[in-house]
Amino acid sequence: MAFNALASRTVGLSTKSLTPFTRATMMPGLHQRTALHTARPLFFKASGSKALFGDNVPNPAAVPQPTANRMKGSYHWMNERAVSLITVPLLVTAFTYGAHPINDMLLGIVVPVHAYMGFQQVLLDYFDARRWPVISRVLKYALVGVTGLAMFGCWRINTTDVGLTNYFGRIWNANKNKNKEAVKSE
Repeated sequence: MAFNALASRTVGLSTKSLTPFTRATMMPGLHQRTALHTARPLFFKASGSKALFGDNVPNPAAVPQPTANRMKGSYHWMNERAVSLITVPLLVTAFTYGAHPINDMLLGIVVPVHAYMGFQQVLLDYFDARRWPVISRVLKYALVGVTGLAMFGCWRINTTDVGLTNYFGRIWNANKNKNKEAVKSE
């Protein structure tokens, strides 16, 4: 009621035509006083890490910390970018000019290494060695083994079969060739 009287005396307007923002600018203290009354208490309590993970959270003092090396991540990042940049012209060459033994052999090396680096980052992000030391180590060795098998498979395709470019070309066109054969047989 006091606000209505004050607004009509000072501005000459009725309070019905004023927006809440205008009311707050005319009487700044009124807005602050009402804001204090609308605050609600928190009905939940922040829980600690033990409540979420139990006793499995490692003690940071008990876990050996790696030596600080600012350049280690930088070299890793530069190697990832270099492998990515090498992959692009190899793929463009394979799509443009077709199969070539040197290009196929380089693809057989670079593509598995590129996949290895990508999956290595996934393992580092989601399976931290301090949090899960055994699983992390097993997955790292499994990744190295799978990458070695992939490189061996690429080498076998390149040396005893038609090469990676023609091999993937056959896979790409397998359904088209199958449909052509079905049409010819009818």
